[in-house]
Amino acid sequence: MVRLPKIHIKVPGTSANLGPGFDLMGLALDIHNEFEFQFSKEITETKTELKNGKPLPFTKKEDLVEQSYLSYFSKFAPKLSPPPYHCKMTLALPLKGGLGSSASAIVAGLSLAKEVHKRMDGTSVPTEAMFTQFLAEFEGHPDNTLPAYLGGFVFAYSTFGEKLRYFRKKFPSSVAIFVLTPEFFVSTEESRKSLPKQYVTSDVIFNLSRIGAWMHFLDKRRFGDLLVGLEDKMHTPYRIPNTSPLFPLADTLKQDGIGYCLSGSGPSLLIFLERKSLKSKLKELEDTVTKIMGDAGIRFSFRRVKPDGVGVCIQIK
Repeated sequence: MVRLPKIHIKVPGTSANLGPGFDLMGLALDIHNEFEFQFSKEITETKTELKNGKPLPFTKKEDLVEQSYLSYFSKFAPKLSPPPYHCKMTLALPLKGGLGSSASAIVAGLSLAKEVHKRMDGTSVPTEAMFTQFLAEFEGHPDNTLPAYLGGFVFAYSTFGEKLRYFRKKFPSSVAIFVLTPEFFVSTEESRKSLPKQYVTSDVIFNLSRIGAWMHFLDKRRFGDLLVGLEDKMHTPYRIPNTSPLFPLADTLKQDGIGYCLSGSGPSLLIFLERKSLKSKLKELEDTVTKIMGDAGIRFSFRRVKPDGVGVCIQIK
């Protein structure tokens, strides 16, 4: 057996869709899940636990780190036996908060497998293009997994089995980002059931124009372009209908000229302020969030985050 080192993998959270970019656009955030892997000849079966000693929030069948780790070897090294490991996790991302918890696990598992493969048989490791293609296909949402792997703002697509295409941009530092996470969960699968099976042409054109506004914002860095670019008619109105507990807040933010979008399928919201207006608007924003969420009886967390421009970090110990 090849002697394998301890491997520490740190993966950023992600926010997918970003308004009109449904299944296309994602942004890496500086909230991270961390995974410590240990190998030895005494380890005969894979074991996963939380570093803080608390019970795992998922079953072994739901362990996406192990699933993606094993899938990598099935795809790229079927003749090799994947060495079992012991993993200790530190989870900062909410499990179903729309901040890329699943993507972080998949990126960690596949990145671990590639590192192990390299040490077992470095001649057959897949190219970066092959690896990112598989990464995009594994979950089916490259707008989540690609930003987690690469960092930054990523526009990615791979539909109907075609080759993955993507580009990466730096998110402008002139905008401050906040994450509001209500303490209730939304299933992505259930949330998708609320979406229509067909859209009217005018709504599709609306979203295409708003993606154009996003690109203009990334290029010119004007906050007004971002406010336009965040508008969406393809998933937000169906996931935050007027019966949603988030609707009063979303409506107030829109009226106050504050940018927002669902993070993934929610329930987390990304909220955007122009950095030069932080002093004049932040206290009002915090008061608004506290009042509206309090009136709805919903506990929540609210924090400022920064874009993560690095992506997955791998340390060999």
